[in-house]
Amino acid sequence: MMTSTRRINLINDLIKPTPRQRSFMQTVKDNTYILYGGAAGGGKSYILRWELVYLLLTWYKHTGIKGIRVGLFCEDYPSLKDRQLSKIRMEFPEWLGKYRETDHDFILADSLGGGVICFRNLDKPSKYLSSEFAAIAIDELTLNDQSVFDFLRMRLRWVGINDTKFIAATNPGGRGHMWVKNLFIARNMPPEMQAFASQVAFVPATVDDNPHISEAYKAQLDTLPEKLRKAYRDGDWNIFEGQVFEEFRNDEHVIHPFPVPADWPRYRSMDWGYTKPYAIYEYATDYDGVVYVIGEWYGCKPGTVNTGTQETAREVARKIKHLAGAFGIADPAIWQRTGHDGPTIAEIFAGEGVPWVPADNDRMAGLMQVHMRLKEHKLKIFSSCSHLIRTLPALTYDKHRVEDVDTEEEDHAYDSLRYFLMSRPITPEKGEVRAIDKYKLVRPDREEGTAWGV
Repeated sequence: MMTSTRRINLINDLIKPTPRQRSFMQTVKDNTYILYGGAAGGGKSYILRWELVYLLLTWYKHTGIKGIRVGLFCEDYPSLKDRQLSKIRMEFPEWLGKYRETDHDFILADSLGGGVICFRNLDKPSKYLSSEFAAIAIDELTLNDQSVFDFLRMRLRWVGINDTKFIAATNPGGRGHMWVKNLFIARNMPPEMQAFASQVAFVPATVDDNPHISEAYKAQLDTLPEKLRKAYRDGDWNIFEGQVFEEFRNDEHVIHPFPVPADWPRYRSMDWGYTKPYAIYEYATDYDGVVYVIGEWYGCKPGTVNTGTQETAREVARKIKHLAGAFGIADPAIWQRTGHDGPTIAEIFAGEGVPWVPADNDRMAGLMQVHMRLKEHKLKIFSSCSHLIRTLPALTYDKHRVEDVDTEEEDHAYDSLRYFLMSRPITPEKGEVRAIDKYKLVRPDREEGTAWGV
């Protein structure tokens, strides 16, 4: 019988990692949260399952703890079967352990510690509420919301294992593109992750890092449409399929805060929310027509995604009372009564000395105003407005209303922004008029810089 040490050496021989995969394995040793990939063909799914095997063997060798459990997750069962389960039967040798098909567990041989790789899907993450794992791996992380990531990392614990790991692999794109990019690529740590800032790492990989990929496959990637090619061939995180505001660039549209000249006009806008976040912004405009987003009040419950703080309108009004002197545009819905006889949201704000004017809620015209401001570099956002910066480039198109933003996403900051921009519309360039005329973007009875409805 071979010793576990000998087995680990054999595992290394079996894995035969590429140089980039070897870099990933080394990075896992030194960090807690590690993302691998960025493009197609980098051997992502392969190295995730083998890294879990390596971790189980290493932990058993150093601690003697038997039966350690780790989890490997995909978004649904068909994906789990295709990317993982169908592969382990060919790759894992018989002496390594046995696959238990009834519950999709691979159990290492008892002489190797009896560790378990639990292959699971994420159709309903809450079913893992009572589970514990020494390591968690997610295949295609960007196909998940941040709430899935936050929920699963609460399950990251095992008695006797002090260096638990959260590893993942992914391509750019998908519903979780922006939060993954913010955390692992841009390293914009949310408050709850600050303690782990030095333990978050990204190991990029493309098809060129994998010597086992054929030239024919690379040629296929080269023929993809531009956005798909940039994401899947080049691993470009700045643009992805379905993204609405492709013009947005951090280095062009986000600036460091500066003292705003006293003679620049000030404005404010609001998209109200109670169970969903509210989004209030303060603006200043210079004399070249550039809009600066200089202040942000975003009512999002800490540690959650797209969940409001449930602050009352009166509490929020008092929080922004210092903005009362600026002209304010808000969602027309705050003037509606919703099954009660009390004051409307608008009346509550007005009673606190913070009045609003109803915004023009033409969604398509507002969409084009945001597009043009970004394209013409007439929108600058203070880096302190983190939620607008986080959510605006993450928005994708609605699957049914294909020309509009998907309203199921976190679109509150965007809505607040478009309300304000609709009060100061800019005229499209000559070549754009025909394409957007049907959205009634330009109103002949209004001049640039006037507030509609005032």
